[in-house]
Amino acid sequence: MQDQIADKMKDNVDVDGYYSIDLNDDGVYLAVYPPQGNGKAVDEAKIIEELKSQSITDFKYALLVKTTKEASGSKMKIGELPLPEVEPDIQVLVSRDRMEATLQIIKPKNSKPLNYDLILAKIQNSGIVYGIDHTAIKQAFERPGIQVIAARGQNPTDGQNAYIKHHIDQEAKGKPVELENGKVDFRNLNMFTTVQEGELLAEKIPATQGIAGMDILGNTVSPKPGKDMMFPVGKNVKVVDNKIVAAIAGQLLIANNKIHVIPVIEIKGDVDLSTGNIEFVGNVIVRGSVQAGFTIKAEGNVEVYGTVSGGTIEGKDIIIKMGIQGMGRGYVKAAGNVVTKFIENATVYAGNDVIVSEVVFHSQIRAAKKVIVQGKRGLIAGGKVIAGEEIVAKTAGTQMATCTDLEVGVNPVMREEFQQLRKDIKKLEINLDQAQKAIHILKAMDQSSMPADKREMLLKLTKAQFHLVGQIENMRNRMAEIELAFEEMKYGRIRVSDIIFPGVKIVVGTLIKPIREQLSYSSFFSEDGDIKIGAFN
Repeated sequence: MQDQIADKMKDNVDVDGYYSIDLNDDGVYLAVYPPQGNGKAVDEAKIIEELKSQSITDFKYALLVKTTKEASGSKMKIGELPLPEVEPDIQVLVSRDRMEATLQIIKPKNSKPLNYDLILAKIQNSGIVYGIDHTAIKQAFERPGIQVIAARGQNPTDGQNAYIKHHIDQEAKGKPVELENGKVDFRNLNMFTTVQEGELLAEKIPATQGIAGMDILGNTVSPKPGKDMMFPVGKNVKVVDNKIVAAIAGQLLIANNKIHVIPVIEIKGDVDLSTGNIEFVGNVIVRGSVQAGFTIKAEGNVEVYGTVSGGTIEGKDIIIKMGIQGMGRGYVKAAGNVVTKFIENATVYAGNDVIVSEVVFHSQIRAAKKVIVQGKRGLIAGGKVIAGEEIVAKTAGTQMATCTDLEVGVNPVMREEFQQLRKDIKKLEINLDQAQKAIHILKAMDQSSMPADKREMLLKLTKAQFHLVGQIENMRNRMAEIELAFEEMKYGRIRVSDIIFPGVKIVVGTLIKPIREQLSYSSFFSEDGDIKIGAFN
């Protein structure tokens, strides 16, 4: 073409300008030639159109315009060849523990169009089958370059360690009892937690194995199983069906992470406002004294190293080493024996014996078996002493003729029971009579037309009648037993080894003998319907 143009130029013919585009490895080159004569210059728009037709978009427009205007015929590099299209870079990275996968899409300028299905295929080809997050994948598809969590595994739930569940609340221990009026009773501090034999104290909640998880590759992820633990078994407790129960009745104590039940409560000092009242199913030891107005109630033995001053004590066997000062209030009541140094202005009950080493002053003593006052002084003076079998003292009464009642041959506990039985039988007989009258009226009715409520009443009254008859019979049998015991106790004896003074009244069973003159080394007993006086032995 250039040769033809050159020929025309020789012939002084008008020639239009023209251009050439060369595509080399190192770029795009443009050469623009000027017109001849009245020929037309090259239109840059035509060059741009041809470049675009060859998919060449990466060119320098200003340089193209300059080359076109200059039309020098020199080749000028105006741009770069278009890069070949490549696939988008879809990066899927699986974490080392296979519990997570990240997705990032790198899309270069010459990237082929992005295909959503291609992304899913890439993820699946990575072996990911579980926990795929399609919402996150869509975000990565719409915004190439961002990194998202494309899949998450399910973490396993580790097992729970075994633990001990306590069934006895010890949080309230040491807190005073709140009364109905909102005030606080500081005498009842709940200092000790007591339990009964067989009572549920705690239980072991077993360890669990946990719940398995799954990684993003579909593999099961095993949980960490919970740890087992030993039963915190201490003294006097046992394990029954994974539960810790009390083997005995006593005080609940948790020490060194073990559960114990101990049969003894030991108070290092006095029973006072610092301890409050004591109520316990086992034994109680008080190293100090029991102060006025305070109470100890125990199902076991009670031992007080000091005195009981106007307090109340109940227990099995009661030992008060220093003595009892009743102060006109409180009492001491033992199911078994009461042993003490002295009793003064006090009330004492014993299911067996009362044993005093020194004196009994102006007190009310009742023992089912014996009252023994034998020590250095061995004195009973004032008040009333009652024993079922025997009273033994060194001295009874005083030179001032102090009124002193000594009574044997009647068990005071049985006597009270006998009197209560008589009252209870009388009430039950009234109830039985009323029930029988009602039954008689109902039976007189026409049974075929009797309403359902009347039938039910008749049935209940009939059952109640048999129950009342049984109760009355049992009570009468018990009264017969007590009467037989009374008969045996009529042989009770009072013995005074030293002196018995006037002012003392002797009672043996139903017989009474006032002492009108001083006697020594004497004993008193019932014989031939009278109270006889014999030697001490």
